[in-house]
Amino acid sequence: MDVLSEIFQTLRLRGTVYFHAQFHAPWGMRIPQGQFANFHFVTQGSCWLRIGSDTPMELKRGDMAIFPHGTTHSLLHEKDAGALPAREMLDAPRSGDSLSFGGSGAPTTSLICGHFEYDREYPHPLFETLNPLVYVPGEEIADAGWLATASEMAVNLSQETTPGGNAVVVRLAEALFMRALAAHVMSREDIAGFLGAMQDRQIGKALALMHRDMAHEWTLPALARAALMSRSVFAQRFRALVGEPPMLYLSRWRMLKARELLLDTCLPLGRIAERVGYRSEFALSKAFKKQFGSPPGDMRKESASV
Repeated sequence: MDVLSEIFQTLRLRGTVYFHAQFHAPWGMRIPQGQFANFHFVTQGSCWLRIGSDTPMELKRGDMAIFPHGTTHSLLHEKDAGALPAREMLDAPRSGDSLSFGGSGAPTTSLICGHFEYDREYPHPLFETLNPLVYVPGEEIADAGWLATASEMAVNLSQETTPGGNAVVVRLAEALFMRALAAHVMSREDIAGFLGAMQDRQIGKALALMHRDMAHEWTLPALARAALMSRSVFAQRFRALVGEPPMLYLSRWRMLKARELLLDTCLPLGRIAERVGYRSEFALSKAFKKQFGSPPGDMRKESASV
């Protein structure tokens, strides 16, 4: 999971928790396509999740549903219930001491809802290869109680003006996302995409080496040897899981780390080049401009002027 932590940090993952609320029958809300990765965590009761024309699936207590690409979906008290636009429903809470929505019937569900956002301008295969829905059943989350506690704490802090509270919410939401993805990885054998690459014993080892020592002069044969595979089989399997060739992935990752060091540190360009595996400032600048469209110095100046 260290690779996941590093990716989240580099892509500036941030989380926001909207609310922890009860929903009373009858109710249904439709969340439109958006730029954020919505998530819903069921803390009490159950509800139904509908995506397009697919058969609705039931979400039970402890279950978590994440929509990495902001896919349109609906949450319903019954699988054939109608749904109002989320904004319309959430703008009209029920009266009472606790936050609640829906009709005049009994409460059916308690939900913690929010979203994750990350730097989409410079995407990473982790997010690009995630399915539209990441569903994590509560019984497969070893620490579901921790998730509920952390979620509730994030809800409370997001509604307060405590110094440093926003930073804590971000860290909690990041931890929620990581725990959910970790549970998703550990609970399935047929997982695909970048998470599948991390899970794969041989490709995962190569990824760990790239992330742990990106300054090393890696070559395709060296990575294949480390993974105990032939060069052709390694390259083919890596591309099938990650979505791009090994050396292209390494190059893109080095550029993302160089960008992070430019924006978050005062290190001179020569030191940054050494850290990310380039022999000279010139070589780094050339690769950086090809990747991002502008030289490193310009990006640092633009960041300093904001």
